[in-house]
Amino acid sequence: MKHAFIFVGFFLICQALSALLVQFAVVPFFKGADYDIVVLHTVLSTILYSIVALVTFLGAKWCPVSSNYIASKPYGVLGWVSLLAFAIILPSSWIQDLLPDQWMKDVLAEQFDRLLRSPEGYIVIGLSAPLVEEVVFRGAVLRKLLEWMDESFGGLTNSKAWIAIVMSAVFFAGAHLNPAQFPHALLIGTLLGWMYYRTGSIIPGILYHWINNSVAFVLTWIFPDVKSDAHLIEYFNGNQTLLYTSVVVSIIIAIPCIWQLNRMMKRS
Repeated sequence: MKHAFIFVGFFLICQALSALLVQFAVVPFFKGADYDIVVLHTVLSTILYSIVALVTFLGAKWCPVSSNYIASKPYGVLGWVSLLAFAIILPSSWIQDLLPDQWMKDVLAEQFDRLLRSPEGYIVIGLSAPLVEEVVFRGAVLRKLLEWMDESFGGLTNSKAWIAIVMSAVFFAGAHLNPAQFPHALLIGTLLGWMYYRTGSIIPGILYHWINNSVAFVLTWIFPDVKSDAHLIEYFNGNQTLLYTSVVVSIIIAIPCIWQLNRMMKRS
């Protein structure tokens, strides 16, 4: 259990120190330049902490890596994972919109909006986050939580595994340090944890995470007048019938995806 806290703490410290280093050692050289300093700072600090985190977690074998899963040619699983990633976005966003606005304060709205509207922002949202966060929160944190459950409670049953999965999802959602992201991150973190538990690999999670984050990036370019913290109804021009229909269709698609994945993913 303590290892999970250590891993999360190390990850957050890497982020904080990287942000401070870039702020004081790099950003001053770009003041006055024709460039968005917020985007520059976020991209550079993300690259820095991503390198440090990956080198540390992989080098110290906090997240063991192997080619065994890819060698098994899990193309069917990855196909259903891809479809599920698209299908969950609307229902998850709709559920989040149902929560009181005072609970969903987006403290990073301006920063995310700038990143989503900048090509360089894809380094943060589409590349770094899916890889680094899966290494940290599934490959390291969840792996240790599952081991802890196994060693401390007389064996790892499915119910105990689900406790570990939800715990890792809470760590994952909380590490975003943004109330507005918590519900969606909690749901996604639970799905990603389930995939890791069943496959023993972070590959499905990286794929799902990449699609989820890339969709947010693409939507910003398709709907340039809609802010990143906007309610889902704004993407449908206020048409509630179209919104509810889309959510229902998404759920109908998601159900067989989960059923197929539950059938195809064999626990490692």
